[in-house]
Amino acid sequence: MAAIEMESYIVRLLEESGIRPHDVSARAKSIASFQRKQHSKRYADPVKQVTDIVAIRIITYSNTDRKRTRDLIRGRFVVKEGEDRNPGDDKPGRLRGYDCLHIVVSDEDPGTETDWLVSGGKLARYFKEFGGLEIQIRTVAGHAWAEFEHSRRYKGAQYQAINDQDQETIDQLFGAASDARRALDETFVAIDRILARPSVDNKQEFIGEELKIDDTAANGGSPLDHSSLVALLASRFPDAGESSERGIAFGLELARSCGLETVESLYAALEAVESDQVLALMDASGPVTRVRRLDDELLARFEEDYIGLTGTVGSVSTRAQQLEWRFDRLRGKARYKAYFIHGSDRPADLETGPHVATRTVRALARLVARKSGIEAVLISDAISRADDLPKGARAKEVPLSSGESIWVITNLNRDYSESLMKQILRRVPELKVHVVRDDIVVAGTAE
Repeated sequence: MAAIEMESYIVRLLEESGIRPHDVSARAKSIASFQRKQHSKRYADPVKQVTDIVAIRIITYSNTDRKRTRDLIRGRFVVKEGEDRNPGDDKPGRLRGYDCLHIVVSDEDPGTETDWLVSGGKLARYFKEFGGLEIQIRTVAGHAWAEFEHSRRYKGAQYQAINDQDQETIDQLFGAASDARRALDETFVAIDRILARPSVDNKQEFIGEELKIDDTAANGGSPLDHSSLVALLASRFPDAGESSERGIAFGLELARSCGLETVESLYAALEAVESDQVLALMDASGPVTRVRRLDDELLARFEEDYIGLTGTVGSVSTRAQQLEWRFDRLRGKARYKAYFIHGSDRPADLETGPHVATRTVRALARLVARKSGIEAVLISDAISRADDLPKGARAKEVPLSSGESIWVITNLNRDYSESLMKQILRRVPELKVHVVRDDIVVAGTAE
């Protein structure tokens, strides 16, 4: 059905823009309802003149998201002339308090280069054969007012049965309710503004320097291509949906736009990002693809710079604007995996931090090897004398002051990296060094 296809289309459009609606629902007008409207309006060509044979209602939590949704609709579809309005603005009398945008669209905008509109599908056919499709956008506060008014007054038999004086009293009460509804909408917008731009930024100071791409990752390494990106995404986001060939190509373009040309550089860029927290902050309404997870995490990693770097990537003309809206969910709230090394045995040439996880593991490995010899720090499939770790470990050479080297794994999630930190420090229990993350000792024992 065209209604079902349109509902899926709108849900996807909002999801890509970081807008989480209260509800999206579509319906097709029944034959009986169509006939009643045709008869009452006396349409000469009802198929073309009835513009809500299929209609969809979008309920947002705030006017912030309602405005953004309206902008998305305008940018994605052909809007019929004169059919982008709020009836409550046109009829302030009995409709005082009604606050719902009504937009009639007749097709997908020809400049929209997507495969969302299924060729030969019901929605594509609907646009060709019918006069339009109505989209209503209202807030939850506006929806509550409209639904109660519709039930009690507009179609209320009890209201019609009472005298004029009581009807006037009810009209005044609905007017007062509309004032309360407006105040509620304004309050919700204020809440949204604070969430989007919190007064205290959780971003650690080291994001500008310590999280720069590691020089060995940027120089040399494995070229980032289709197959290597597929493998990296599968490793990092195993529970996310697989991306299409087109999606992987888009992911490659995103990475390269950020100057990430190797597997190592992309991995290094993402290393400090708290993956689970970014997913929670984006608050997706359903499963998302691995490339979408990559897009969100690169946005968390590079922040506003990412909008400038990738705002024109792909075929969506509104991508930069959508990224700005999505960044509202991350700004000042995204955490980064920062580790600090403390203790009286920390050598003067080893900075306290902050450090990312792999750098912390390498620093501890170098410290223990220096203190007790290379044999003390070797760990199967993680730390070796030679470059013989499994290929997926993406080992990095760590030079020692003795002139020798060890090779340390860099393909680490947080749990494994902290496990290695614990294992390394247990090898030399007398070493007075410990590692702290978020004010919690994760390895070693605080003095």
